Amino acid sequence: MGQQVQLFAVMGQPIAHSLSPVMHNQAFRQRDWPAFYFPVEAGPDQLTQKLAAFQSLGGVGANLTRPLKEVIVPLLREASPWVQRTGACNTIAWRDGGWVGDNTDVQALLEALPPARPGERALVLGAGGAAQASGVALTERGYHVTAALRHPRSLPWATSIIDWDERLKEAEWAVVVNATPLGQAGEESLLQWPRPIPGGIGVDWVYRPRWTPFLESVRQSGGRPIDGLTLLVEQARLAWRLWFQETAPAAPMWDAVAPWLDEGMKSENLKE
Repeated sequence: MGQQVQLFAVMGQPIAHSLSPVMHNQAFRQRDWPAFYFPVEAGPDQLTQKLAAFQSLGGVGANLTRPLKEVIVPLLREASPWVQRTGACNTIAWRDGGWVGDNTDVQALLEALPPARPGERALVLGAGGAAQASGVALTERGYHVTAALRHPRSLPWATSIIDWDERLKEAEWAVVVNATPLGQAGEESLLQWPRPIPGGIGVDWVYRPRWTPFLESVRQSGGRPIDGLTLLVEQARLAWRLWFQETAPAAPMWDAVAPWLDEGMKSENLKE
């Protein structure tokens, strides 16, 4: 008899756009592992039921995306320090009768960000799961972080909070992060985006399209873009640490997302 297939999933709403299934399944095939990864549509009020059904089918690991990264936290038996610091979780594994969780979004952005120089400031747009990961990663790297919110509230990683309408006020941001869905295919965008200083960094968690209106504005102003597709692949590779105690291979995951790569940009991230 063959080995039992291990089941993995990505849960969120909407979920049809997710590239996680093609990435992980390509890596499973490359390793010749008996595992399968699939999307599950789930809103916040459905998560408990969907997780129970998934586990009963043999589900052993999953990723969480919008709007579930914060909703999942109270359902965890054990949370990593990154989950505790962000209040958000994007990767879970079934162990000893319960779900344990980690936040590989933080780790992916940490690997991409340089340490801050004294006094350098960063701006984060949004307050959801991607924003929480961004804020913690930025503070870990030494930046003074400001959050621009539509509904201002206290955030433990933010040095200051500004109203959404103040996001375009002139300021010297070393890093600007779009942690909202704005600019994603099928979503509204902005006519004007805050920009980092020349030579600064613009981060966009949106990955479809890869080069968003925000990142194009960063490139035009002499900044360095960190795109959502790069972060997506890296957080997926790091999820394997929780599931298999190793980092996933980069090449098959980048091969899987090749149709979404711009011409001339296909080899820059093909590394182990």
